Amino acid sequence: MSDFWRNTVTDNNDGKKLHLTWKRMKKVCFHLWRQFDDPYYAGFAAQIAYYFFMSSVPMLIVLTQVLGIFDISMDFIRYWLGQHLSRQMGSFIKTLISASSSATATNTIMIILAVWSASSLAFSLSRLTTYTLSYGRYRFNFFTERAKAVPIAMLSILTAALALIAYVYGETIAKRVFHNELAVSLIGELRTPLMGLLFFVMILANYYLLPRIRVPLRAVLPGSVVATVGILAVTWGYSEYTARAVNHNLLYGAFSSIVAMMLWFYLISWVLCIGMMFNKSWDIHMRRGRLTPAKIKEYLIRQYGDNGEEMFNKLIIGEYDMEDRSLDSIAVRFSRKFDPGYAEKREREIQALKEERRIRLRIEKEIESELENGGSDEDEASDSEREK
Repeated sequence: MSDFWRNTVTDNNDGKKLHLTWKRMKKVCFHLWRQFDDPYYAGFAAQIAYYFFMSSVPMLIVLTQVLGIFDISMDFIRYWLGQHLSRQMGSFIKTLISASSSATATNTIMIILAVWSASSLAFSLSRLTTYTLSYGRYRFNFFTERAKAVPIAMLSILTAALALIAYVYGETIAKRVFHNELAVSLIGELRTPLMGLLFFVMILANYYLLPRIRVPLRAVLPGSVVATVGILAVTWGYSEYTARAVNHNLLYGAFSSIVAMMLWFYLISWVLCIGMMFNKSWDIHMRRGRLTPAKIKEYLIRQYGDNGEEMFNKLIIGEYDMEDRSLDSIAVRFSRKFDPGYAEKREREIQALKEERRIRLRIEKEIESELENGGSDEDEASDSEREK
């Protein structure tokens, strides 16, 4: 395990929570940076960006169906895109919206397929968050995680729809509820911050619900704030950059809109990755004690109740798990059965692992014995000195 995963702090390690200072913030940021030494994160932003792009049209299809229930036009979204994104990227997304609005997606099968496609993004983020929380030692299960990602994707789409409804009809709803001009005016001014708040809630819910390990809500709060601010900053900064400094047509021609959109998704994906990793760095260097290895084990055991200890040993990768044949993956089991010579090779590896473990235990016992004997000799020497 690399040093940057070790949940230890050497300076004044008295177990007390710390207040944020510039020095500690630098420690958090450099710890965050060191996490990228782990090759698991190397291409993760590109993977999430791909899922963003793949799920964009299905998500828009479902979103238009949800907004259609409330008789909300998509014109205001087109206007917002024109105001906040570059003309090139805004035009491309408007084309997607127009295509999704005209699609016949009213049947249940189409909506289910759309949500399943959109859940690819939640599935990818689920793996990232679980890997980060478990120090890279969680044993993933494709089917379980894929099934869990579907309702999370539906929740995200519903939250986005509610945010849009609040943004468009906030004043109308306020007039019917409050019957007060001052309250209506105040709510009208707060529509944009309210939409940002709902956006933050969506990110927080994803960080909390997606990991297979259920951690306290407070443990993922810092990264949610960072991700929300980061995505807003990236969207604004990238729209300014593409509008003033870049012309993708020169390089990519007809594909320029796709490239522009993928680059935007790529930057957002990096922010989502950094937000989750920030939670770990913050917990370590601010000594919150919510994401330590011991706490992760405690959460897992509590999560599964009476079978907690058994599930922990099953879900967390141990050093000698190869010895337990019941933990073999489906690929290993089929390889044992159908790949000639693989079963014998696997058994040789298990025997070598057992021998290595036996030698290590023997060395540890010898060291303990020497320490005990050394302590006894020192006690005898000190007793003889006192007698003299």
